[in-house]
Amino acid sequence: MNETVTLALATATLGQVALCTTILAMRSAQWPGYWALATFFIAMGIVSAGPLVSAFLPALESRYFSITIPAYLLMGPALYLYVEALTSERVWRPNRREARHLIPFGFGLAAMVLANSLPASERHEIFVVGETSGALFPAVVVIFIFALVLGWMIQSAYYVVRILSRLTSYRRRLRMLFASTENSELRWVGGLLLIMGTTWLLSFVSLVFDNFTGRSFAGPQTAALMSLVLVWSLASWGLRQKPGFEGRYLDDETDETAAPSPISGSDAKYTRSALTPEQAGRIAAKIEAAMVRDQIYLDPTISLPVLARHIGAPTNHISQTLNETIGECFFDYINKWRIRAAEPRISAGSETILEVAMSVGFNARSSFYKAFKRETGQTPSEYRRSKSEA
Repeated sequence: MNETVTLALATATLGQVALCTTILAMRSAQWPGYWALATFFIAMGIVSAGPLVSAFLPALESRYFSITIPAYLLMGPALYLYVEALTSERVWRPNRREARHLIPFGFGLAAMVLANSLPASERHEIFVVGETSGALFPAVVVIFIFALVLGWMIQSAYYVVRILSRLTSYRRRLRMLFASTENSELRWVGGLLLIMGTTWLLSFVSLVFDNFTGRSFAGPQTAALMSLVLVWSLASWGLRQKPGFEGRYLDDETDETAAPSPISGSDAKYTRSALTPEQAGRIAAKIEAAMVRDQIYLDPTISLPVLARHIGAPTNHISQTLNETIGECFFDYINKWRIRAAEPRISAGSETILEVAMSVGFNARSSFYKAFKRETGQTPSEYRRSKSEA
């Protein structure tokens, strides 16, 4: 029964991988980032096929396990490059600089070639039985593979940290450039990393435990289930997630109000800006006039470049003025004005909270509630009750 369930889970995983890879390959002409996601799915499909190979192609089992070595070492880089593509402020395209991420994968290919150069009986002993004859060359191959397994864990941790760091910088940049970010924050990636990290850690602990004790730490059914959850989660979100800056890439900026420098490992500062305090004061006055007189904050698509064109100032000067002179990022500043406009209408009670939220520029009820609570210390409902009781 357990074996049947494991085979069913593995079949479902491979079915999803095949479907997602096909869809992504067809979409790749629209956006190159889909190739990175497709590569991750292919690698995931390879490492998830173990139960099916063992059940239906046992003669190829040892060769299959050697192929999983480079597949494991490809998943981390592929996922990172996908996140990099999603968060890039310019249209993302693979380049030679990205090739350094494939160095561990190259070592994995070397290990696969070395393993397949061994006699079939020796491969079977190493990958299926878990033993070695003690001869020099097979022992070297085993040590090399074990070193790569340890390296894979380090690599996985490294890419989890890199992805989280990039997402943090990316979300900060969104708040500097846009007033509505709820559809672009990629919060789902954090949950995916948790599932993926749990799956990879389980795989590593199981491998070490099995080799040193000869007993199974986690059965194949558990591993197959975790793989299916990971693939399903990534498919559910990854296939419909658009790049965060799509439609507003820096490549599209053609005037002097081009946006500040792209996302990097650390936040861009204004060390090279020639903006004087007097100039900052004038820009601050223009920004306030755009809020008070023109009520530009009511535009739900308002962004830093839009504001820059409206007042005729470079975006980096506006960003510097907001952060250093006014003391708020673009996201907080625009939403503060929106909440100010919403407060009397919430108090009046003649409109629903959702109607008020949409009319002052918010795109979602949840983002309005969060901003309102941050500015007033109360939810819109609590605020309305307190005013009606006053």
